[in-house]
This record gives sequence, C-alpha cells and structure tokens, in this order.
Amino acid sequence: MVEKVFAAIGLAVCVALLLGMLIGRGRIAQMLQRTRSAWRWSRQRRSAQREAVEVIERARRGAPNVRREGDVYRPSSFNGRRADDHQE
Repeated sequence: MVEKVFAAIGLAVCVALLLGMLIGRGRIAQMLQRTRSAWRWSRQRRSAQREAVEVIERARRGAPNVRREGDVYRPSSFNGRRADDHQE
C-alpha cells in the first residue's frame, strides 16, 4: 500500500517535470504570477469586506457624545468655541 502511494507521488512529480519542460519557463512564470495575483486579490477583498463590516457596525452603535441631525453627525466637541478662536 505504501509502495503504491510513493509510486503515485513519483509519477506525479515526473509528469509535472515533463509538463514544465513542454510548457517552458516563460509560461510557467506567467501562470505562477497569475496565481499569486489572484491569491493577493482575494486576500485584499476579504480584508476590505471585514473592515467595511467593522466600520458599519461602529457607525450603527454610534458614539455617546455625538448628536445626529438627519444624515449629519455633530460631535459635542463642536458646540463650544476654541480658546484660540479670535473674532475680529
């Protein structure tokens, strides 16, 4: 049983090497680059989806010191004047 598994692995390696010789280095490099970019794209997409969900949840919870007027959020820190604000 173990011998058959090793034989199958050896055959697969030989077939992969033969295909590599037939295809050529340039095409192999292109295929690997496409695979890497697809992997990177899917990883970035998942990350962006997670971040979007987190931002939406934070917006739904809201902050305790923020007043909402329609679509406008007004933090309570905007209510007073700053000490360095001089009106002329």
